[in-house]
Formats: sequence, structure tokens, C-alpha cells
Amino acid sequence: MAIKDIEPEAPEEQPPIADSKKRKSAIGEIQVDLTLPEPPSKKARRLLKKGKTLPVKPASSDDEGDKADDDGKADDKKKKKERSPHGVWIGNLRFSMTRNELRKWFVDNSGGTITDDAITRVHMPMTKPAAGGPKKTPENRGFAYVDFATFEANIAAIALSETELNGRKVLIKDSKSYEGRPEKKEPAIVDATGESSGKATAEPASASTKIFVGNLSFTTTEDDLHALFEKCGKIRWIKVATFEDTGKCKGYGWVNFEEPDAAAWAVKGFVKVRETVETLEDFMDADADATPADDDAASPSSSPAPETATETAPPIPTKKKTTTPKEPPRTRTRKWWVNQLLGRTLKVELAEDDKTRYNKRFRKGGGGGGPHSEQQGAERPEGDAAAAPAGPPRKPYQKKERANNYSTDISVARLTGAAVAPQGKKVTFD
Repeated sequence: MAIKDIEPEAPEEQPPIADSKKRKSAIGEIQVDLTLPEPPSKKARRLLKKGKTLPVKPASSDDEGDKADDDGKADDKKKKKERSPHGVWIGNLRFSMTRNELRKWFVDNSGGTITDDAITRVHMPMTKPAAGGPKKTPENRGFAYVDFATFEANIAAIALSETELNGRKVLIKDSKSYEGRPEKKEPAIVDATGESSGKATAEPASASTKIFVGNLSFTTTEDDLHALFEKCGKIRWIKVATFEDTGKCKGYGWVNFEEPDAAAWAVKGFVKVRETVETLEDFMDADADATPADDDAASPSSSPAPETATETAPPIPTKKKTTTPKEPPRTRTRKWWVNQLLGRTLKVELAEDDKTRYNKRFRKGGGGGGPHSEQQGAERPEGDAAAAPAGPPRKPYQKKERANNYSTDISVARLTGAAVAPQGKKVTFD
């Protein structure tokens, strides 16, 4: 048998194996029409479902034309915000007056000088309604600011001052005039050590240096008050009213300072203290910044020179130590509160000085002392006895004799029960 040569068969072509078993769907390009309106968001759809109006969305300023429009609008806003330099302040208004009524009053009473177009702005501050209270019609605060376009209208408005408006004489003056306004006076700032900064300040309204401190704890001592008020200024003396039997505090006391500014800070409840801000340079060791140049320069001279050396070595140049100028210490001002002690809010008031209290208590025609007068007089320290002015000499006390209507007839005394003059005898009955 002849053996036929077996020819190798060609491998069958297998279909390509897909990467994933799931069929991939052909995704086409999405076409978006930019001319159509923007679809509403979820928030907008909720508002539409509740029947509410959608907020107006600001227009985009991508194009140059839109930018030009926005710039024009911004310029218009700036022009609107610019106030006229001619304005007046009007006071003593009725609380129920409105802006339109005030505008009409200026036009009707100016004799034609002020027109409706000349009034550019009427600002009338209104009172805020109380939270949780009944709803009331908002009322003005009794004054208003009115701006005019011309200087003539401003002069005509000021001429209407002291004119009656709704039965009230109004006061009109220039809005930039601050005459009659009291100046704001504050005591000088105190350093952390309790000393004044030395800045010249106006004299306070009250020149009293003594304060009354109330609502103290029964365990309060003079040292506690001294530690509390020493930041306000130098203290002359401190007196705490105590019980005679236990020696504990009665709940009040007095503190006398050397300066009226210190007493004013104590009554205010806090004092502005200037403190030095510590920096990292303050904690650095000063020896760490020193260079060892001095030690290197001294080392060759200290060692003996060799005898075989024929030439002297040149001196080693020393580096001069450069000292950087030290910056001045930085300071900050903060509030130091003096209105609480041992968990209790103190009641601090200005007390009368010793001379005024003496005149009220002992001079003729002086009324009774003010609040805490009896306590202050009873607790006067011994050091203030010499400070009190010498009063007029007092007359010696004379005991007044009572007129006794004694009966001379013993029989009449027995019948009427009248008193009988004593005879110096003691009668006893067994």
C-alpha cells in the first residue's frame, strides 16, 4: 500500500473575539441649538410647581456689545450714587410725616425758589419695629436730610428754619454744619503697668476721683479690689465696709484714685491697656548670634611663636561684627475688663468727693447726701479727716430742763392724781 502524503490543511479563519460580551451601541453626535432658551433647572421647576416667579438671571457679558452696555449701566449707577454738595438737615419733625409731604412742604413754602425738580434726594431714617411685637406703621425718627441741585435752593431751604410745620417749629441747617454737637471725650490710654500714656486729653465731665463699688461678694477683701482696679491707674486708698462681728464684707466699698481719668475708666467697665507684642527674637539667645571671630583672632597670639621662624607671619584679618539695628518693640491696645469680680457683675458709680459730702452734711443750707451718703460718711478713712474743711465752731450741748407741774397740795394730788414734788424720802410698805 502506498502511503499518501498527508497535506496539512489550512487553518480556518476564526471570527475576531470581541473585547466585551456586551454590545456596544453606536453613539452619535449630539446637536445643541444655542438659539433655544435654556431648560429650567430642578430648583426652577420646583418654583414653577409652587406657582412662584423665577428670579431674573443676569445677562451674560461675553460679547463686546454686552460689555459696552454693562459699562454704560455701571457709569449710570455711579452717577446716581453721587450726591449733590448742597443739602440741609431738618429736625423736630412729626413722627408720622412722609417723604412726599416733606417734599411738598418745601415746594409750597419757598415762594417758587425750590421746585420739585430741584430736590434730588430726601433721606428720612425710619424706626425699626420691635421683634415679636404688633405690626405698626413705620415712623420716622424726627429728622431728615434733603439734597438740592442748586445753591440757591439750599439757601432758600435754610431760610425756612423756625417755620411751623404741622404745629412744630422745625430746625433747618446745612448738612455739613456740626455746630452745637458735643465733642466726644475719652480718657487717656493706660499702659500695662497702670500709668497713663501721657497723651493730653480733655478734662472729664466729673473731676471726682472716688468710686462706689457695689454687689461685692461677702468674701471680697481690699486686696481683691486693688488687684482688679490697679490697671485703671494709681490707687490712693481702698475701703471695704465690713461687719463688726464677723469682719466679712457687707457687699460694697469705695476706691479712691489719684487721677479722675482712672475713675472714669473704672465706671466705664473696662480700660484700654497698651501691651508689648512678644516676637521670636525676644526668645532667642543673644550668645547664639555672636560670631567666633574674636576667638580665632586671639588664638595665634596666645600660642608661642616657633624659634626657627625667620619671617613673621602676616596677621590674620578679622571680620568685623555687623550689628543690625534692632526694631522697636511692637505694641497693641486691648480692653481689660474691670466690671466683674468673683463671678459677680459689679455696680460701679462715681462717688462724691470729700469736700462736697462735708458741705452737704454739716454746712447750713446743704441738702441731704446723695445715694450711699450714710454709708460713705460712716466709713470715712482716717486719712481724709484732715482733708475736710474746718467748719464753724459748734456750741456746747446744754440739756434743756423740763417744766414739771407738781402739785403743792397733797389732798388735791390725791383727788386728781397729779404728780407730787419729790421729798428725797423712800417710803416702803411692809
